[in-house]
Amino acid sequence: MNNKKLKATCHNFDTASNVLKKMNELQLYIFVLVVSCCLPRWASAQSATATAAINDFNSAYLVTSGTTVYYKSALNSTSPDGTWAGSLDIQGAEDAYEVSGSSTLQTLVNNLCATWLANNPPPWSWDGYNDDIGWFTISLARGYQMTGTANFLTQAEYGFNYAFGRGWDTNFNGGGIWEENPSYAGGSTLEKTALANDSLGKTAVMLYQSTGNTTYLNEAEQIYAWVWHHIYDPSTGEVYTGIYTNGVVDTGADVYNQGTFADFANLLYECGAGSTYLNDAENALNYAKNNETDNGIFNNTASYLNTWADEYARAIGHVCGYTPSLWSTYYPFMLANANSAWNNRRTDYNITWNGWATPTPETNNMIPNWCVSAVAMQQFTPATQPPTSITGTHYVINKYSRLALDDPAYSTGNGTNMDQWGYNGGANQQWVFDENSDGSYTILNKYSGLALDDPGWGTENGTKVDQWGYNGGSNQHWIVFPNQDGSYSIINEYSGLALEDPGFSTVNGTLMDQWVNNDGPNQRWILR
Repeated sequence: MNNKKLKATCHNFDTASNVLKKMNELQLYIFVLVVSCCLPRWASAQSATATAAINDFNSAYLVTSGTTVYYKSALNSTSPDGTWAGSLDIQGAEDAYEVSGSSTLQTLVNNLCATWLANNPPPWSWDGYNDDIGWFTISLARGYQMTGTANFLTQAEYGFNYAFGRGWDTNFNGGGIWEENPSYAGGSTLEKTALANDSLGKTAVMLYQSTGNTTYLNEAEQIYAWVWHHIYDPSTGEVYTGIYTNGVVDTGADVYNQGTFADFANLLYECGAGSTYLNDAENALNYAKNNETDNGIFNNTASYLNTWADEYARAIGHVCGYTPSLWSTYYPFMLANANSAWNNRRTDYNITWNGWATPTPETNNMIPNWCVSAVAMQQFTPATQPPTSITGTHYVINKYSRLALDDPAYSTGNGTNMDQWGYNGGANQQWVFDENSDGSYTILNKYSGLALDDPGWGTENGTKVDQWGYNGGSNQHWIVFPNQDGSYSIINEYSGLALEDPGFSTVNGTLMDQWVNNDGPNQRWILR
């Protein structure tokens, strides 16, 4: 596999100050007004089960005292869960916020990450395991992207740079990151693992998204290329556990590694890499689906396990969310697993362990890591299968402002900036979505016949969108993917930026722009 130069148009998050500014605007203005007739049928999700799963998980494990918030280490404990284990718990809350956009969950994510850092402040030199720091940094990088809290990004950067700096070693196996650094290993067998490389690789992509620093992107692709060549079998999609210093491959495979690799591959694909990355993600998902299930259900009841399938749940949700044509391939499998996990929960707490086809034991020492995988699967499984195509004519209504994307004054001129206006049923508010061969959409105004366009191939936050004669360019291609609340995000294929209502405006005539995707309601659109 040849390294590719990735486009520097990934969904770069803006500086901390700008993100904080937009989050403050969100908190000032956010309201949720869902008019059911405006939503597609599948928008009955965020599913009731997904909401119950995170609420009941929190009821069972969450400890709150003011802004000090943490998940306890077991049902019969009051102490915080461990370092890397606590990071995995936090990701369950981050999953729930990612798919719901709930301001309550956003606050929870912020307080969980802040409390975790207060309990486990850097430096992290006491931890010799680089995969541990991978889980630390993933939860913090996601926390920054969801809350804009600058310190989460600062510490995620510190942790990645520290682990990559000490862990990447070309003296054995041509590179790769040690799971346990040699200076900490105490004579044990040294191994470079999927756990360390894929977790830190994911972090590197998210740091690139958040900072625009291409060093992180280059390091992410460097890690990915090493994994691809040494511990991934492209003919089967199997991700091996790791490789020893003597070159012997540890060919064990598990769902967790399959999922982390698939999510890593999909992140790079979202950053503008070629379809090879998406193919790798699908192959890894398919290997686990076909080889690591019990009659199609993830069902690992080994008592020594912590999490088992949460990384897989995230990956399959992200892969389908970014490439909606894949819902028809994976949704029945997702739903079967989500239903089996829920049906086999213990009903006193409504929590499910890693054996989704087996009744959850009612033991008082059950740890949260056993249950977070089922929470993740519920979050990323919509109540009904999302549509694989939205080809056709739609009104495009901003979820926040409730105003329609509009060709102002029925203009037919190239370069006219598009605005928002109260819905009036006019042809200048009707948009024809035409699917392209790569799964993106060309969006044509029905009245003018011109294409929704990123003018001048702009990649800057705040670039206004206009209309222009169709030319087939990627600046006129839009990735349109469904959110679990029934709305859609509309991302320009070239710039990687989201179509939005700037400043959460509710004023007729406000010109629409594009901004780094932050999942705010002003970046969500209802198609009707």
